[in-house]
Amino acid sequence: MPEVTVQKWEESERHWGTRPDGYSLHLNDSDRKNFIEEYWKRMPNSTPSEYSRPDGTAYIASVDGETYKKVKASKNGIRCFDRPPGSGGTDGWMY
Repeated sequence: MPEVTVQKWEESERHWGTRPDGYSLHLNDSDRKNFIEEYWKRMPNSTPSEYSRPDGTAYIASVDGETYKKVKASKNGIRCFDRPPGSGGTDGWMY
C-alpha cells in the first residue's frame, strides 16, 4: 500500500475552545509544509472567531490506491474529516 504524510488539524472557536477538525494527507513533508503555508496565507490579518490549525506531529501512514491517487492529483494535499489512517501519531487525538 502507498504511504502518505498525515497532519491532524484542530478547530479553535472563540468562547467554545478547541476540538479535532479532521486531517490532511500529503505525498511528503515538503507538500505538508506548503499546504499549511498556503492555508495561513488565506487567513485574515486578525484572528477570526473560528479557524483550524495543524495539531500535533505529522506521521506516515498507508492508504488505499484511490486515496493515494487523490493526494497525488492535488497541489499539495487534501483535507479529510473521517478517521485518520494509521496509528494516529504519537501525540494527539484519534476519532
